[in-house]
Amino acid sequence: MLTGRDGLLAEARTALVRASGVVLVGPAGVGRTALARAVVADLPSRLFGEAWITATEASKEVPFGALGRLLNGGHPSLHPALVHHTVLAALHERCGRGRTPVLVVDDAHLLDGPSAGVLLGLVQARVVRALVTARSGVPAPDAVVALWKDVELSRLFVPALTEDAVGALAEQRLSGPVSRTTTQLLWQWTGGLPQLVVALIDHGREVGSLVRDTDQWRWRAPLAVPAQVADLLDRELDRVGRPGEDALAAMALGGPLPLSVVEAAASPELIADLEQLGMVRSEQSDDQILVRLRHPMLGAAVRRRMSPARRRRVSAALLASAPPAATRGPHAMASALWAVHAGQPVGSAELIRSASLCLYADPAASEQLARRARERGGGAPAAVALAAALVEQGRTAEAYEALVAAQRAAEAADDRGAQVTVRVALARHRAWVGREPRQAYDDLLRIHADAEAAGDTAGRAEAASAAVVVQLFSGQAARALHGARELLAESPPPAGQLRVTLASVAALVLTGRTAEAARVGRAAVAAVERAGSSALPLARGMAGAALAFAELWREPTPTGPVTDPAAGRWPMPNDPLVSGLSHTAWPVFDGYAQRISGDRAGAISRLRDAVAQQADGEGLFRSEAAGWLAITLAEDGHPDEAEAVLREHPVDAVTLVPGLRPWATAAVAAAAGQRSRAARLMDEAIVIAHASGCWLVELGYLIYAAHLDPVAGPSRYADRIAEALGHVDAERLVTAGRAVIALAGRNPSVLLEHAHRLLDVNMTGEALKLVDEVTRHAGTSDSTRLFVALRTRLRAAAPGDPAVAAGLTARETQIAGFAARGLSDREIADQLVLSVRTVQTHLGRAYRKLAVTSRRELSDALRLVG
Repeated sequence: MLTGRDGLLAEARTALVRASGVVLVGPAGVGRTALARAVVADLPSRLFGEAWITATEASKEVPFGALGRLLNGGHPSLHPALVHHTVLAALHERCGRGRTPVLVVDDAHLLDGPSAGVLLGLVQARVVRALVTARSGVPAPDAVVALWKDVELSRLFVPALTEDAVGALAEQRLSGPVSRTTTQLLWQWTGGLPQLVVALIDHGREVGSLVRDTDQWRWRAPLAVPAQVADLLDRELDRVGRPGEDALAAMALGGPLPLSVVEAAASPELIADLEQLGMVRSEQSDDQILVRLRHPMLGAAVRRRMSPARRRRVSAALLASAPPAATRGPHAMASALWAVHAGQPVGSAELIRSASLCLYADPAASEQLARRARERGGGAPAAVALAAALVEQGRTAEAYEALVAAQRAAEAADDRGAQVTVRVALARHRAWVGREPRQAYDDLLRIHADAEAAGDTAGRAEAASAAVVVQLFSGQAARALHGARELLAESPPPAGQLRVTLASVAALVLTGRTAEAARVGRAAVAAVERAGSSALPLARGMAGAALAFAELWREPTPTGPVTDPAAGRWPMPNDPLVSGLSHTAWPVFDGYAQRISGDRAGAISRLRDAVAQQADGEGLFRSEAAGWLAITLAEDGHPDEAEAVLREHPVDAVTLVPGLRPWATAAVAAAAGQRSRAARLMDEAIVIAHASGCWLVELGYLIYAAHLDPVAGPSRYADRIAEALGHVDAERLVTAGRAVIALAGRNPSVLLEHAHRLLDVNMTGEALKLVDEVTRHAGTSDSTRLFVALRTRLRAAAPGDPAVAAGLTARETQIAGFAARGLSDREIADQLVLSVRTVQTHLGRAYRKLAVTSRRELSDALRLVG
């Protein structure tokens, strides 16, 4: 069965069995031939026999060339009037008497005219069934077109695969789960064309670009053109000629470009022809039309064929045509590279800015620009830009050496401004690469003091703004907020002001003031949009991410930040991407948001991506990605895997969330049945959050700790939750906190109201915890019956929960999990403060639902449903 083609397969088969035939039309590489083979294989062999002919460029030049195999001794000497009957006789001979002939004509758009006429005549006479494939967007003989226009054969368009179908194909090909980001890359790189998808997968596995990482297959390399499809793409490019390839080269060098810019390399008529051929596509973006290649793999093929002369010529044309005011979009990022390729002089300042513009989209290009800037006297800023590009590529030792060399040069020249710039960069390197934020903070304090003593206002502001960010990522949100407010009162330079403002948004959220955070975040987003060309992509992306973080706990379905799937470590603005790809959700935020909403399976998938992405580069959110993944895995019944995540990707000193390490460890302990240890660890996390002034984090920890012991926990933590609620205005978390307080009262009707409130704010997981605890003590009241009905509805909407697949309740899943790990009934009862009889009752129900009879079978069954 072909992946993603079930509907088409059934429709084509029906057209062949019940009518005269079907024509499968689609672009090159979409799998028309494979679909035709599957259709034929699906026909009952006792009723139908098939004969194949394939049209080619060579056969097109010879009358009846495509029918040669059916013309018994050669077509050149056969009179045209006899061809129809000769072909029909050959079909009956090949297919067998008593069976209906099915004539399969592959690539019918390449049929010579006489062969196409014979095909049409056979179909019109209803003496054969025809299964025809033809390429869309190219001319076909009139007789082929008549098959669906006049004879009314079913004409089925074979589309590219959907993203989900590409994921299914990849998992089938690799015999294992594939990360969501890798699926998105394969889909976008290939345009969903199965032939290209399979070739890219096979190539990636062969050369090591596809690796098994965090229990998923993941693509970890730039896009390449596999040898299997290079010839196919080269043939397509050969057909467009030199002017057409120049136009394609323009888009390959600059990503999606305004139509006015592309027209510098090609006439409007040629661009229209390329669009008709399906090689490019256009789209409306704001007030301009953008033109892009059909898919990025085509761009890679164009760049592979591009000679230095063509690159120089096309780059010069692009430079000449790009309007100076066009400061957004890929052509703004690529303009300095165009100048380099065109051999035109570029100043070091422009090179440095361009290196910053393309740092995250194309770090290799950023390195090239930064090195050129350093060669042209760019000094300390060029060295800092070069170090950033090297870090982004994982070459951290080279980055450090570049900064140290720049520091020596600045000291030798007695250039105080350059010294401050490099010293701040070294401190940031120590924080994010060395993972020593507290030591980096001390370094920045010394730089600040030296600048203040020297009367260097700019240097003082640069060090202070960097110190605020480092303090924030040391889990000291309240102190970072205080420092940010002090610095903002002094009106620092624009870059520092934006950096500190964004840090203050995150700090406000962590300390519980989400309304103020949202207000400041919206103002920051508006400011960077007004700044236009002066705001770097990362600044604009981080502004959007900060606002999304503020709205996460306020809106049931917040709008999350987006990123480039090929470089997903950082949030990006919603501009067209230089890679030619479309934006996707930022995994680290998307995974956390799905976890809050109760979608564990979705959260785990996205957080796996986030862990892999944050492991490289600066990895500002490395701890959050690993910690949240481990917690969600543990909650989903996978403590061993969660523990492995923390072992391989430990939560370190660089973290926004204070107490994250003990929280993650507590989650693993709870999932392993170590309830007392989990409670101690959560108390430790609560103390850390409280000491940091992070009321929102503390409230989250209190709620989590209360649910660890559903019998005594709500009463134990109710007063502290009530106190924290007075400091937090995050509606979703406040709703969850009030529900825990209500749980301590055990009033079913009140708890039912709280469950519905949790659903209103899209916290299905918290609602499910609540109803599970109430139904565990279910009586016969109307309220408890309503709870049972609500629990059934919630479980039906929670596909990621392992309990769902087998119909287990949360308590049955919990007890079954402990039993599968070898705990006795008495040990489970002690852990959960239950009677042994209650444990045995729940365990017996789990055995029946899973159709097992022993703890050994139980372990295997839970792995299957989980």
